[in-house]
Amino acid sequence: MKKQLLILIGILITINTYAQIEITKPIEEYAFNKKTIVNDENGHRCTYANWSKLLAGGKYRLKPIHHDSDSTEFILTRRNETEEDKQFANLPKPEETKFFKSGDAFKFRKITDVNGAIINPEDLSGKIVVINFWFIACPPCRYEMPELNRVVQAYQNNKEVVFIAITLDKKTNVERFLKVSPFNYHVVSDSMSLFYYYGVNECPASIVIDRKGIIRFNSQGYGEGAVPYWIKKTIEEIK
Repeated sequence: MKKQLLILIGILITINTYAQIEITKPIEEYAFNKKTIVNDENGHRCTYANWSKLLAGGKYRLKPIHHDSDSTEFILTRRNETEEDKQFANLPKPEETKFFKSGDAFKFRKITDVNGAIINPEDLSGKIVVINFWFIACPPCRYEMPELNRVVQAYQNNKEVVFIAITLDKKTNVERFLKVSPFNYHVVSDSMSLFYYYGVNECPASIVIDRKGIIRFNSQGYGEGAVPYWIKKTIEEIK
């Protein structure tokens, strides 16, 4: 009992550390914005109007120069989805989280997203569910959002696949952030209790749950862009 209590305390301390990361600039500036430095592959500076339009078109992606820090400088690279898929297919599968395990059953809880939509556990029965844990002050969480949005877009007409993003941040901050940097999942804010309930203490973390409620894929970290590839691959395998 004492050992279990110490483990739970450790999880709470770690989550509280995330929740209390100081916001040192306006929320909007954590998103990709006009102050973000973007260069093309030849090292030439891109204007915001140019790179934001190309990024929105889906044929380009932004790669952070420094993955291990809060990078404000990125390289705009043209995508080759065939080559990207080959590259990711030849790489090892992303490492699993320390708090989820593929093959285990996932227990859903009633949630409400920032738009007021209520999602009950029974609403997700028989569906494929993709869940992402994140928070605004987490650089890799933000880096992967455009790529996760592309996965959502691929299944936008398939109501059997549901995407849910769970964040520690307050609703008002999340709403401000999303106006600048859309995240096309059902975004659930103020979720310290959910992080605690599922034992999540590292972000970003993603999981894919099949129609029977079994975890079929889970990973933590940005993974150089491999995680969105594996999410989509898993969905295709189980749909």
